[in-house]
Amino acid sequence: MQQVFHINLSIFRVVAMLSLFLMFSSSASAQTIPASELDGYAWSENIGWISLNCETGGTTANNICSTSNYKVTVNSDRTVTGYGWSSNIGWVKFGGLSSFPTGGGTTAANATVSGAYPNLTFTGWARACAGTNNPVASESKDCSTMTINDNSGSWDGWISLGGTGYSVQTDTAGVLNNSWAWGSTVVGWVDMSNVLWNRPLATLTMGNCVINTVGGSTCQANTTWNITNATTPAIYNTTTNTSYSSALTGTNVLNTLRLGNNTVVARDGSSVLATANPVASCGAGLTASAGTCIAAAAVAPVITIDAARKIARAGDTILISWTISPEPLTSGTCTLSGPGLSGTETSSGNQISAALRSKSRFSITCVGTYGTVSDSVEVELIPTTQEV
Repeated sequence: MQQVFHINLSIFRVVAMLSLFLMFSSSASAQTIPASELDGYAWSENIGWISLNCETGGTTANNICSTSNYKVTVNSDRTVTGYGWSSNIGWVKFGGLSSFPTGGGTTAANATVSGAYPNLTFTGWARACAGTNNPVASESKDCSTMTINDNSGSWDGWISLGGTGYSVQTDTAGVLNNSWAWGSTVVGWVDMSNVLWNRPLATLTMGNCVINTVGGSTCQANTTWNITNATTPAIYNTTTNTSYSSALTGTNVLNTLRLGNNTVVARDGSSVLATANPVASCGAGLTASAGTCIAAAAVAPVITIDAARKIARAGDTILISWTISPEPLTSGTCTLSGPGLSGTETSSGNQISAALRSKSRFSITCVGTYGTVSDSVEVELIPTTQEV
């Protein structure tokens, strides 16, 4: 019984790990992406151009949406839907299809995209409605019957977007060269390389800023952005969960940053199109503490004092010099002491001592919020002889 238990436990672990893997893979493939449109034309040697968007569907690639409204859309849920138009075979439908062909490395499903945006791969099927058994008038969008081979002729209208040895793919620049779909009889190979991908794009810059007040935690920085082809544009600070703007463009717009590193994004819905990483920092004399700027602790100066001679005769005067770094002194006061030396100093300098009558000590002492620092030098006198 114990052995059976170990075997079952091992099987359970394998099943659990496989389930987690499948859940992760499914979650990754289901991630939303920015909604976008295909535009321009695909090309078939057999049936000619296939227009994918009425915005460029006219005879001179002009906009004809007012009289014939159609387009192919890559949706945020990764489905591909809509219609293309060919003057030779009529409407080509994406999405809402069923009874798909199989084999040849194809995916028996409606058209979708997979991959990490914007590096996407198209899979599944589109269909020329004229290849169905019940095509309607050429100006009507319909694929009303969905049997795999439901045309009374030899053509079923199916167009595969990916299979063994061919695929339609995108990257940051758009649809890749050598992107092909396959339409078998009638349509043949469809070159998608000239298709335009009107996906949301954005540029975003945001400067740094400085907080100059004690207790301050925010400052404002200039933000400039430009978003195109987005349906729900937004400029958003993910660090503070703050929405800055829903406008498509902005130039040198002041927006608030929180002390420290910030992440600001240009988005379409929840999809990030561009990122900036501005920094809000404390100004001179301030330091960051618990999310605010406080007065920075003063740094103790480095000081030295020296005498031109360390040994003298009675009655001599000595040149005493000192250095203060940084110069001038920014905090506290420095005081001189010794025969003939007095007063406060903020910079390096020198003075002549009084006439010496005995061994003497010369000092400089600085006192501030940093505490007390000092330095000193001694001058010895040469003994004199006395007559007896």
